[in-house]
Amino acid sequence: MNWTSVSLALFEFLLSAGLGLLVVYVNYRMFIATNPDYHAEQEMKRNNFGVAILLASLLVSAGLIVREGVFPVTNLVRLYFTSPVEYVKGWQLVLLMLGHLVLVFVVAVYTISLSLRFWGRLTPDINEGEELKKGNPSVGIVLAGVVAVMAIFISDGISKLSKSLIPQPSIGHVEIQR
Repeated sequence: MNWTSVSLALFEFLLSAGLGLLVVYVNYRMFIATNPDYHAEQEMKRNNFGVAILLASLLVSAGLIVREGVFPVTNLVRLYFTSPVEYVKGWQLVLLMLGHLVLVFVVAVYTISLSLRFWGRLTPDINEGEELKKGNPSVGIVLAGVVAVMAIFISDGISKLSKSLIPQPSIGHVEIQR
């Protein structure tokens, strides 16, 4: 049994589980804090399906975006422990990991928030917050669709951005002879 592989798999599992919980908690709290039109927890207690649908889509979408940013970080850690060449120091690895995770998390949260605000400007005849407060599930479904579409597009971009910011080891010079 390769203990390095087992340790790395365990690290990836714990990182993913921890980030999953963090994404759910922070997004839930941000959703409650950033909605001045209604109190989300009270609306869910009232069985408001529109608010529940929107909240579920926010949580799933943020999770999908952050997950895409986690793959490059776990690859960096795997490379650090399995590569015969040390291309970053241990403290640099920790800083790179934290920096990328913070970047991905912030981009996910703010992009979803900005997309909902932008959608609100595109639909000036509908006050989405008031409609959600009234219990209108149609508005919740449409907003959930906006969030899902943004997550699909953003997740690929955040993955590429994160991969481009992570240093890769040099494999040396390759010369082609004639």
